[in-house]
Amino acid sequence: MSAVLDGVLVVDKPAGVTSHDVVAVVRRRLPRGTKVGHTGTLDPFATGVLPVVVGRATRLSQFLTASRKRYRADVAFGVATDSGDCTGVPVAEAPAEVRDRITPQALAAGLSAAVGTHGQVPPAHSAKKVDGERAYALARRGETVDLAPVPVTAHAVTLVEWDVERGVAVVDLETSAGYYVRSFARDLGDALGVPAHLAALRRTGSGVFDLGQARGLDAVAQSSADTLTDWLLPLAALLPHLPALTLDEAQARAVRHGLPFAPAPGQAADAFLAERVRLLDDAGTLVALAVPSRQARGLLHADIVLA
Repeated sequence: MSAVLDGVLVVDKPAGVTSHDVVAVVRRRLPRGTKVGHTGTLDPFATGVLPVVVGRATRLSQFLTASRKRYRADVAFGVATDSGDCTGVPVAEAPAEVRDRITPQALAAGLSAAVGTHGQVPPAHSAKKVDGERAYALARRGETVDLAPVPVTAHAVTLVEWDVERGVAVVDLETSAGYYVRSFARDLGDALGVPAHLAALRRTGSGVFDLGQARGLDAVAQSSADTLTDWLLPLAALLPHLPALTLDEAQARAVRHGLPFAPAPGQAADAFLAERVRLLDDAGTLVALAVPSRQARGLLHADIVLA
């Protein structure tokens, strides 16, 4: 077996299973004690890209979770549900003739207005906490859930198809982390004066990960540990948007001992001292992440060490 058990496995999550279920399937295929997690929950009814972090990559989860997400969503007009999606109980309905009044122009205007940064109220059936308890737990008990708007961004919202007969808009979205597509469907319905819910959702991308890299869950469940390990995207492929600094011997020694260090001449110090930096060894392996040192101006400090 390969000794390298660090990286990201991109799974194409099927409908009907939880993100935790996917992690459990991966964990069972790897040696006992291997750390496994994911980088952003997909609802059970949703499908698509679920990056699963393995080994030392679990230490990078917070950065991978914060990446942009891409979705294809089916928004069904005419019915709103308590959960905001197809699994919920209808709470508002409109006759077909009301739904049929939606014009392409009105739909285009509603989608255009959704682009940008806005305050978004999360669904009552969400993992947001209210007085220490998950909102979905309160909602399931029939209690009123009052959640404050959260600033989120829709970088792009594109209409793929408008099925007039079914009253379903197929929409592609690129969003910030923390964006609820269920809330998008609800709010789009409100904007058009017709109750709506999220009928289907497929995540097509998460940061640098997309469906082209994804493995089916059945294939994962039937794979050997060696095959699964070979499918891992290595640490060096992660967080490519961050500048990279290749450590010399003195810098590597400072990182190992937890000491701040200076970029060497010719390492474009200004760029490295402006933000978080990937630290690579001479083989190109990601060994740490660093930030500007608080102790001395012009120095870097490795706050997350992987190797």
